[in-house]
Amino acid sequence: MTSAITIAFLPHMSPRSSAFTFALGLTCACACSPAQIPPGDSSLLSPDTVATTGTMTVTQWHSPRMTVVEVPDTLVFWYRPHNELPLDSVARREAFRCLINGSFFDGARGNAGHAGWLSLFGLRISPLRDDRQLTHIVRWNGRTQAVQFLPTPSFEPSADPALVEFQTGPLIIDGGKIQTHLIQSSINGATRHTRTLLATLDGHRSFLITVREQVTLFELAARLQRLSIFQHGRLDVINLDGGSSVALFLRDIPDANYNVDDRLPILIGFH
Repeated sequence: MTSAITIAFLPHMSPRSSAFTFALGLTCACACSPAQIPPGDSSLLSPDTVATTGTMTVTQWHSPRMTVVEVPDTLVFWYRPHNELPLDSVARREAFRCLINGSFFDGARGNAGHAGWLSLFGLRISPLRDDRQLTHIVRWNGRTQAVQFLPTPSFEPSADPALVEFQTGPLIIDGGKIQTHLIQSSINGATRHTRTLLATLDGHRSFLITVREQVTLFELAARLQRLSIFQHGRLDVINLDGGSSVALFLRDIPDANYNVDDRLPILIGFH
């Protein structure tokens, strides 16, 4: 598979706040109950449903209630600290086909900031944080077409205008291997929550994942290893957020939408 990346940084100012949107293009050829996940099962998991609308492919599993959306072209990071619009309104107003809640934030809805490092094309928005949850920096590089998950302790900030970076975590799968130590030391890895995650195959195919049943990150990582769609290539998966912030908007598959009335300051999706 080949890929090409196109990047645009679009600052938008409003009377009350600044809104930052960045786009990274990847054009490729080619209230919940705990989920019951059988321990020690290594069988391959085929999806329960697969839907393709245009260039978007949405894959779903019933247990746990998981939706995986492959990013078909341009991935957008939407950041508005003082956002007062529900996710559904943002998505429809700005013509998103898919939108999920983004990474961790500090403060309350309507007055929030990014938790940990955030840098958009050399513009530093918030500082690096020493936090056992925020184990890695997600870096998109428009020059090399790479998507990387970089360990926070060894991270070197850069003013490179080709880079977009934000801190989150923990990393739960690295090169197909479950990162037990990172999950164990995180704040919520061993407790049950709904989840939002970002996955990559070979560093350039990206997937947005939402899980609307309560699972531990141990259980979820074991489940993700077995998904049929992740069997070809290097799999890396990082936790983005969880709990009450988990939200999903799919314009063309409204039955999959979840928590779209929430007002969130950080969103990730594509048009």
